[in-house]
Amino acid sequence: MDNNVLNSDPLGRPYLLVGSNIRFLAENAIKHGHHVTTVDYYGDYDTRMLAPNRSILREGNREMSMLGLVRLAEGIPNKGVIYGPGFENDIVALRALQKLGPVLGCELKSARNARNPESIMRAAATWGFKYPETLLEKRAPTDSGRWLVKPLNSLGGGGVHFYSPTAPEPEGPYILQRHVPGIPSSVAVVSNGSDAAVLGIMSQIVGDKDFGASGFRYAGNIFPHPFANDISDKVTEIAEALTLEFDLKGLWGFDFIYDGAVTLLEINPRPTAGMGVIGACSFNDLLALHVESVTHSASERIIDFAPALRYTAHARVFSSVETTFLNAQEWLSRGAKDVPESGSLIRAGEPVLTVCASAMSHHELMENLKTQAARLRAELAKSSAKAL
Repeated sequence: MDNNVLNSDPLGRPYLLVGSNIRFLAENAIKHGHHVTTVDYYGDYDTRMLAPNRSILREGNREMSMLGLVRLAEGIPNKGVIYGPGFENDIVALRALQKLGPVLGCELKSARNARNPESIMRAAATWGFKYPETLLEKRAPTDSGRWLVKPLNSLGGGGVHFYSPTAPEPEGPYILQRHVPGIPSSVAVVSNGSDAAVLGIMSQIVGDKDFGASGFRYAGNIFPHPFANDISDKVTEIAEALTLEFDLKGLWGFDFIYDGAVTLLEINPRPTAGMGVIGACSFNDLLALHVESVTHSASERIIDFAPALRYTAHARVFSSVETTFLNAQEWLSRGAKDVPESGSLIRAGEPVLTVCASAMSHHELMENLKTQAARLRAELAKSSAKAL
Protein backbone atom coordinates (compact mmCIF):
# COMPACT_ATOMS: atom_id res chain seq x y z
CA MET A 1 0.00 0.00 0.00
CA ASP A 2 1.54 3.30 -1.07
CA ASN A 3 0.92 6.66 0.53
CA ASN A 4 -1.57 7.69 -2.15
CA VAL A 5 -3.81 4.78 -1.18
CA LEU A 6 -3.17 5.25 2.53
CA ASN A 7 -4.12 8.93 2.32
CA SER A 8 -6.99 8.49 -0.11
CA ASP A 9 -10.18 10.04 1.24
CA PRO A 10 -12.90 11.67 -0.89
CA LEU A 11 -13.43 14.32 1.80
CA GLY A 12 -9.71 15.03 2.30
CA ARG A 13 -9.92 14.26 6.01
CA PRO A 14 -6.75 13.87 8.11
CA TYR A 15 -5.73 11.22 10.59
CA LEU A 16 -6.44 12.51 14.09
CA LEU A 17 -3.49 11.97 16.45
CA VAL A 18 -4.40 12.32 20.14
CA GLY A 19 -2.18 11.95 23.20
CA SER A 20 -0.52 13.78 26.06
CA ASN A 21 2.36 14.36 23.62
CA ILE A 22 2.00 13.22 20.01
CA ARG A 23 4.58 15.38 18.20
CA PHE A 24 6.93 12.43 17.66
CA LEU A 25 4.38 10.63 15.45
CA ALA A 26 3.09 13.75 13.71
CA GLU A 27 6.61 14.75 12.68
CA ASN A 28 7.27 11.39 11.05
CA ALA A 29 3.83 11.39 9.41
CA ILE A 30 4.32 14.82 7.85
CA LYS A 31 7.76 13.78 6.58
CA HIS A 32 6.10 10.92 4.71
CA GLY A 33 3.34 13.04 3.21
CA HIS A 34 0.42 12.21 5.49
CA HIS A 35 -2.34 14.65 6.37
CA VAL A 36 -2.81 14.83 10.16
CA THR A 37 -4.36 16.93 12.91
CA THR A 38 -3.01 16.74 16.47
CA VAL A 39 -4.63 17.13 19.88
CA ASP A 40 -2.30 17.16 22.89
CA TYR A 41 -1.57 18.91 26.17
CA TYR A 42 1.14 21.47 25.40
CA GLY A 43 0.51 22.55 21.82
CA ASP A 44 4.22 23.30 21.45
CA TYR A 45 5.54 25.75 18.87
CA ASP A 46 6.98 23.09 16.57
CA THR A 47 3.94 20.82 16.96
CA ARG A 48 1.68 23.64 15.79
CA MET A 49 4.03 24.33 12.88
CA LEU A 50 3.69 20.74 11.68
CA ALA A 51 -0.10 20.54 11.37
CA PRO A 52 -3.38 21.90 12.77
CA ASN A 53 -3.35 21.46 16.55
CA ARG A 54 -5.60 21.83 19.56
CA SER A 55 -4.10 21.70 23.03
CA ILE A 56 -5.37 21.72 26.59
CA LEU A 57 -2.81 24.36 27.51
CA ARG A 58 -3.97 26.78 24.83
CA GLU A 59 -7.57 25.92 23.97
CA GLY A 60 -8.55 23.90 27.04
CA ASN A 61 -8.77 24.46 30.77
CA ARG A 62 -5.06 23.70 31.46
CA GLU A 63 -6.00 20.62 33.52
CA MET A 64 -4.50 17.48 32.00
CA SER A 65 -6.90 14.59 31.56
CA MET A 66 -7.43 12.08 28.80
CA LEU A 67 -11.17 12.79 28.74
CA GLY A 68 -10.22 16.46 28.38
CA LEU A 69 -8.27 15.56 25.24
CA VAL A 70 -11.28 13.66 23.88
CA ARG A 71 -13.58 16.62 24.51
CA LEU A 72 -11.10 18.96 22.86
CA ALA A 73 -10.98 16.73 19.77
CA GLU A 74 -14.75 16.63 19.29
CA GLY A 75 -15.90 17.88 15.92
CA ILE A 76 -12.58 17.46 14.12
CA PRO A 77 -13.24 15.66 10.82
CA ASN A 78 -11.01 12.62 10.40
CA LYS A 79 -10.67 9.27 8.68
CA GLY A 80 -9.18 7.54 11.72
CA VAL A 81 -8.12 8.24 15.30
CA ILE A 82 -4.67 7.16 16.52
CA TYR A 83 -4.12 7.44 20.25
CA GLY A 84 -0.78 7.99 21.97
CA PRO A 85 0.65 8.30 25.48
CA GLY A 86 -1.79 8.40 28.38
CA PHE A 87 -4.79 6.59 26.93
CA GLU A 88 -3.48 3.18 27.97
CA ASN A 89 -4.10 4.23 31.59
CA ASP A 90 -7.66 5.50 31.12
CA ILE A 91 -10.06 2.92 29.75
CA VAL A 92 -13.03 5.32 30.03
CA ALA A 93 -11.26 7.88 27.84
CA LEU A 94 -10.09 5.15 25.45
CA ARG A 95 -13.68 4.04 25.01
CA ALA A 96 -14.79 7.65 24.51
CA LEU A 97 -12.39 8.00 21.56
CA GLN A 98 -14.77 5.87 19.54
CA LYS A 99 -17.21 8.76 19.22
CA LEU A 100 -14.55 10.80 17.39
CA GLY A 101 -14.09 8.34 14.52
CA PRO A 102 -12.74 4.87 13.77
CA VAL A 103 -10.03 4.11 16.35
CA LEU A 104 -6.87 2.69 14.76
CA GLY A 105 -4.87 0.94 17.46
CA CYS A 106 -5.01 -1.79 20.06
CA GLU A 107 -8.59 -2.61 20.96
CA LEU A 108 -10.03 -1.78 24.36
CA LYS A 109 -9.69 -5.32 25.74
CA SER A 110 -6.12 -5.65 24.50
CA ALA A 111 -5.04 -2.34 26.02
CA ARG A 112 -6.70 -3.13 29.34
CA ASN A 113 -5.12 -6.57 29.64
CA ALA A 114 -1.70 -5.36 28.49
CA ARG A 115 -1.69 -2.83 31.35
CA ASN A 116 -2.89 -5.29 33.97
CA PRO A 117 0.03 -6.57 36.10
CA GLU A 118 -1.88 -9.75 36.92
CA SER A 119 -2.34 -10.51 33.21
CA ILE A 120 1.35 -9.85 32.58
CA MET A 121 2.32 -12.18 35.44
CA ARG A 122 0.26 -14.98 33.86
CA ALA A 123 1.76 -14.27 30.44
CA ALA A 124 5.29 -14.38 31.87
CA ALA A 125 4.57 -17.78 33.45
CA THR A 126 3.00 -19.10 30.26
CA TRP A 127 5.64 -17.88 27.82
CA GLY A 128 8.68 -18.20 30.07
CA PHE A 129 10.02 -14.65 30.28
CA LYS A 130 11.10 -12.72 33.38
CA TYR A 131 8.82 -10.31 35.23
CA PRO A 132 9.57 -8.87 38.69
CA GLU A 133 7.85 -10.29 41.75
CA THR A 134 4.74 -8.15 42.16
CA LEU A 135 2.32 -7.67 45.05
CA LEU A 136 -1.15 -6.89 43.77
CA GLU A 137 -2.76 -6.50 47.17
CA LYS A 138 -2.08 -3.67 49.58
CA ARG A 139 0.26 -5.51 51.92
CA ALA A 140 3.80 -4.93 53.08
CA PRO A 141 6.69 -6.95 51.63
CA THR A 142 7.78 -9.86 53.78
CA ASP A 143 11.51 -9.40 53.18
CA SER A 144 14.06 -6.60 53.44
CA GLY A 145 14.74 -6.31 49.71
CA ARG A 146 14.12 -3.10 47.78
CA TRP A 147 10.58 -2.67 46.46
CA LEU A 148 9.02 -0.01 44.26
CA VAL A 149 5.67 1.66 44.73
CA LYS A 150 4.20 1.97 41.21
CA PRO A 151 0.95 3.90 40.67
CA LEU A 152 -1.06 2.06 38.03
CA ASN A 153 -1.99 5.28 36.25
CA SER A 154 1.47 6.85 36.17
CA LEU A 155 2.98 8.15 32.94
CA GLY A 156 6.71 8.44 32.30
CA GLY A 157 7.69 7.07 35.70
CA GLY A 158 5.84 9.81 37.59
CA GLY A 159 5.06 8.84 41.17
CA VAL A 160 7.26 5.72 41.17
CA HIS A 161 9.42 5.54 44.30
CA PHE A 162 11.06 3.12 46.69
CA TYR A 163 8.79 1.57 49.27
CA SER A 164 9.14 2.62 52.90
CA PRO A 165 6.93 1.22 55.67
CA THR A 166 6.77 4.67 57.27
CA ALA A 167 5.75 6.56 54.11
CA PRO A 168 2.10 7.52 53.60
CA GLU A 169 0.09 5.30 51.27
CA PRO A 170 -0.22 6.77 47.75
CA GLU A 171 -3.55 7.98 46.45
CA GLY A 172 -5.15 5.83 43.79
CA PRO A 173 -4.41 2.23 42.76
CA TYR A 174 -0.83 1.00 42.92
CA ILE A 175 1.30 -2.13 43.10
CA LEU A 176 4.49 -3.05 44.90
CA GLN A 177 7.13 -4.51 42.64
CA ARG A 178 10.55 -5.88 43.49
CA HIS A 179 13.27 -3.53 42.24
CA VAL A 180 15.54 -4.97 39.55
CA PRO A 181 18.74 -2.92 39.15
CA GLY A 182 20.19 -2.64 35.66
CA ILE A 183 19.94 -0.63 32.44
CA PRO A 184 16.48 0.90 31.87
CA SER A 185 15.54 -0.08 28.33
CA SER A 186 12.69 -0.07 25.84
CA VAL A 187 11.62 -1.67 22.58
CA ALA A 188 9.64 -0.29 19.64
CA VAL A 189 7.39 -2.90 18.02
CA VAL A 190 4.89 -3.13 15.17
CA SER A 191 2.50 -6.09 15.00
CA ASN A 192 -0.83 -7.20 13.56
CA GLY A 193 -2.10 -9.44 16.36
CA SER A 194 -0.20 -12.48 15.15
CA ASP A 195 3.15 -11.39 13.69
CA ALA A 196 5.54 -8.88 15.28
CA ALA A 197 8.64 -7.01 14.17
CA VAL A 198 11.03 -5.19 16.50
CA LEU A 199 11.81 -1.77 15.01
CA GLY A 200 14.52 -0.90 17.52
CA ILE A 201 15.96 -1.63 20.97
CA MET A 202 16.92 1.39 23.05
CA SER A 203 18.33 2.28 26.44
CA GLN A 204 16.51 4.94 28.45
CA ILE A 205 17.57 8.06 30.30
CA VAL A 206 15.82 7.85 33.66
CA GLY A 207 16.02 10.16 36.69
CA ASP A 208 19.14 11.95 35.42
CA LYS A 209 19.64 15.20 37.34
CA ASP A 210 21.61 16.69 34.43
CA PHE A 211 18.28 16.88 32.62
CA GLY A 212 16.38 18.06 35.67
CA ALA A 213 14.84 14.63 36.24
CA SER A 214 14.84 12.67 39.48
CA GLY A 215 13.72 9.33 40.85
CA PHE A 216 12.35 7.16 38.05
CA ARG A 217 11.24 10.00 35.79
CA TYR A 218 11.63 9.10 32.12
CA ALA A 219 13.81 11.62 30.28
CA GLY A 220 14.59 10.05 26.90
CA ASN A 221 15.85 7.24 24.70
CA ILE A 222 19.19 6.28 23.17
CA PHE A 223 19.46 4.12 20.06
CA PRO A 224 20.97 1.60 19.72
CA HIS A 225 20.96 -0.26 23.02
CA PRO A 226 24.59 -1.00 23.97
CA PHE A 227 23.77 -4.73 24.28
CA ALA A 228 21.31 -4.93 21.38
CA ASN A 229 23.15 -7.77 19.66
CA ASP A 230 23.13 -9.87 22.83
CA ILE A 231 19.42 -9.44 23.57
CA SER A 232 17.83 -9.11 20.15
CA ASP A 233 16.59 -12.71 20.03
CA LYS A 234 15.10 -12.59 23.53
CA VAL A 235 13.47 -9.21 22.98
CA THR A 236 11.93 -10.43 19.72
CA GLU A 237 10.70 -13.57 21.46
CA ILE A 238 8.97 -11.47 24.13
CA ALA A 239 7.46 -9.13 21.50
CA GLU A 240 6.01 -12.10 19.63
CA ALA A 241 4.65 -13.65 22.84
CA LEU A 242 2.99 -10.41 23.96
CA THR A 243 1.49 -9.90 20.49
CA LEU A 244 -0.20 -13.29 20.64
CA GLU A 245 -1.13 -13.11 24.32
CA PHE A 246 -2.78 -9.69 24.15
CA ASP A 247 -3.68 -9.37 20.45
CA LEU A 248 -1.53 -6.26 20.10
CA LYS A 249 -1.76 -4.32 16.85
CA GLY A 250 -0.02 -1.36 15.28
CA LEU A 251 2.85 0.50 16.91
CA TRP A 252 3.52 -0.27 20.57
CA GLY A 253 6.40 -0.96 22.90
CA PHE A 254 7.53 -2.37 26.18
CA ASP A 255 10.00 -1.36 28.86
CA PHE A 256 12.50 -3.73 30.41
CA ILE A 257 15.56 -3.87 32.61
CA TYR A 258 18.78 -5.39 31.31
CA ASP A 259 21.06 -6.85 33.99
CA GLY A 260 22.57 -9.63 31.91
CA ALA A 261 19.04 -10.86 31.28
CA VAL A 262 15.86 -9.21 30.01
CA THR A 263 13.17 -8.51 32.63
CA LEU A 264 9.92 -7.08 31.32
CA LEU A 265 8.59 -4.11 33.33
CA GLU A 266 5.50 -2.87 31.50
CA ILE A 267 3.71 -2.82 28.16
CA ASN A 268 2.70 0.39 26.37
CA PRO A 269 -0.03 -0.67 23.91
CA ARG A 270 0.22 2.45 21.71
CA PRO A 271 2.90 4.40 19.82
CA THR A 272 5.67 5.32 22.24
CA ALA A 273 7.84 8.44 22.52
CA GLY A 274 10.93 6.32 21.76
CA MET A 275 9.63 5.93 18.22
CA GLY A 276 10.71 9.51 17.63
CA VAL A 277 14.29 8.27 17.85
CA ILE A 278 13.53 5.31 15.57
CA GLY A 279 11.94 7.67 13.06
CA ALA A 280 15.06 9.86 13.14
CA CYS A 281 17.37 6.87 12.55
CA SER A 282 15.43 5.12 9.81
CA PHE A 283 13.30 5.66 6.72
CA ASN A 284 10.25 4.00 8.28
CA ASP A 285 6.85 5.55 7.61
CA LEU A 286 5.57 4.91 11.13
CA LEU A 287 1.99 6.01 10.56
CA ALA A 288 1.71 3.76 7.49
CA LEU A 289 3.15 0.81 9.41
CA HIS A 290 0.65 1.46 12.20
CA VAL A 291 -2.45 1.80 10.01
CA GLU A 292 -1.60 -1.14 7.77
CA SER A 293 -0.92 -3.41 10.73
CA VAL A 294 -4.11 -2.47 12.56
CA THR A 295 -6.32 -2.82 9.48
CA HIS A 296 -4.48 -5.89 8.09
CA SER A 297 -4.06 -4.02 4.80
CA ALA A 298 -2.07 -5.78 2.12
CA SER A 299 1.31 -4.11 1.85
CA GLU A 300 4.69 -4.69 0.27
CA ARG A 301 6.27 -2.12 2.57
CA ILE A 302 9.77 -3.09 3.71
CA ILE A 303 10.65 -2.29 7.31
CA ASP A 304 13.88 -0.34 7.66
CA PHE A 305 15.67 -1.74 10.67
CA ALA A 306 17.67 1.29 11.73
CA PRO A 307 21.43 0.73 11.32
CA ALA A 308 23.42 0.75 14.55
CA LEU A 309 26.29 2.82 13.15
CA ARG A 310 25.83 5.88 15.36
CA TYR A 311 24.20 6.63 18.67
CA THR A 312 21.14 8.87 18.45
CA ALA A 313 19.18 10.24 21.39
CA HIS A 314 16.27 12.49 22.31
CA ALA A 315 16.24 13.75 25.90
CA ARG A 316 13.65 15.83 27.74
CA VAL A 317 14.90 18.68 29.90
CA PHE A 318 12.88 19.62 32.99
CA SER A 319 12.89 23.00 34.69
CA SER A 320 13.82 23.31 38.36
CA VAL A 321 12.29 26.79 38.65
CA GLU A 322 9.14 28.58 37.57
CA THR A 323 10.24 30.73 34.68
CA THR A 324 9.45 32.10 31.25
CA PHE A 325 10.81 30.32 28.19
CA LEU A 326 12.50 32.49 25.56
CA ASN A 327 14.27 31.98 22.22
CA ALA A 328 11.98 29.38 20.65
CA GLN A 329 13.31 29.96 17.14
CA GLU A 330 16.91 29.71 18.35
CA TRP A 331 16.28 26.35 20.02
CA LEU A 332 14.52 25.07 16.93
CA SER A 333 17.55 26.02 14.84
CA ARG A 334 19.69 23.93 17.23
CA GLY A 335 17.57 20.88 16.47
CA ALA A 336 15.46 20.83 19.63
CA LYS A 337 11.92 19.41 19.60
CA ASP A 338 8.77 19.92 21.67
CA VAL A 339 9.72 23.60 21.83
CA PRO A 340 7.33 25.99 23.63
CA GLU A 341 6.49 29.35 22.14
CA SER A 342 8.59 32.25 23.39
CA GLY A 343 6.94 33.79 26.41
CA SER A 344 5.46 30.51 27.66
CA LEU A 345 5.26 30.04 31.42
CA ILE A 346 7.18 26.96 32.56
CA ARG A 347 6.44 25.67 36.04
CA ALA A 348 9.05 23.98 38.23
CA GLY A 349 9.21 20.25 37.47
CA GLU A 350 7.64 20.57 34.02
CA PRO A 351 9.37 19.42 30.81
CA VAL A 352 10.67 22.35 28.79
CA LEU A 353 11.80 20.83 25.50
CA THR A 354 13.62 17.86 23.99
CA VAL A 355 17.29 18.10 23.05
CA CYS A 356 18.64 15.83 20.32
CA ALA A 357 22.09 14.53 19.45
CA SER A 358 23.91 11.97 17.35
CA ALA A 359 27.51 10.76 17.80
CA MET A 360 29.83 7.86 17.11
CA SER A 361 30.30 7.06 20.81
CA HIS A 362 27.92 6.86 23.75
CA HIS A 363 30.17 9.15 25.81
CA GLU A 364 30.27 11.84 23.12
CA LEU A 365 26.50 11.60 22.72
CA MET A 366 25.80 12.09 26.43
CA GLU A 367 28.25 14.98 26.68
CA ASN A 368 26.48 16.70 23.78
CA LEU A 369 23.05 16.20 25.36
CA LYS A 370 24.21 17.38 28.78
CA THR A 371 25.88 20.47 27.32
CA GLN A 372 22.61 21.44 25.62
CA ALA A 373 20.64 20.73 28.79
CA ALA A 374 23.00 22.84 30.91
CA ARG A 375 22.72 25.73 28.46
CA LEU A 376 18.92 25.56 28.55
CA ARG A 377 18.73 25.33 32.32
CA ALA A 378 21.09 28.31 32.64
CA GLU A 379 18.84 30.33 30.32
CA LEU A 380 15.79 29.36 32.36
CA ALA A 381 17.48 30.33 35.63
CA LYS A 382 18.53 33.68 34.16
CA SER A 383 14.99 34.34 32.94
CA SER A 384 13.63 33.43 36.35
CA ALA A 385 16.10 35.77 38.11
CA LYS A 386 15.08 38.68 35.85
CA ALA A 387 11.44 38.17 36.82
CA LEU A 388 12.22 38.60 40.53
